[in-house]
Amino acid sequence: MSGVRVLVGTRKGMFILTSDGKRKAWDVKGPLFEGWEIYHAKGSTVDPNRIYASQNTSWFGQILQRSNDGGATWAPVGQSVSIRRRAGHTPVV
Repeated sequence: MSGVRVLVGTRKGMFILTSDGKRKAWDVKGPLFEGWEIYHAKGSTVDPNRIYASQNTSWFGQILQRSNDGGATWAPVGQSVSIRRRAGHTPVV
């Protein structure tokens, strides 16, 4: 039987629940991102070890996190900011 993974986002963090196909006993990992609100958590259909989580706080705002190792480590996705300069245009910062 194949395993089952449930990703749970709460106002106090994220949890990863895993079980075998019978679902009699569950292993609970977490809380991950303790104290952060997790609105969405999604596993990749291409790579079962890749997980995305959408964090939010009133101070820092929305941050998308990605794990490539099943939730052991996390890194923010697409957090770089750049200013493109156009010829003859001075950007206002």
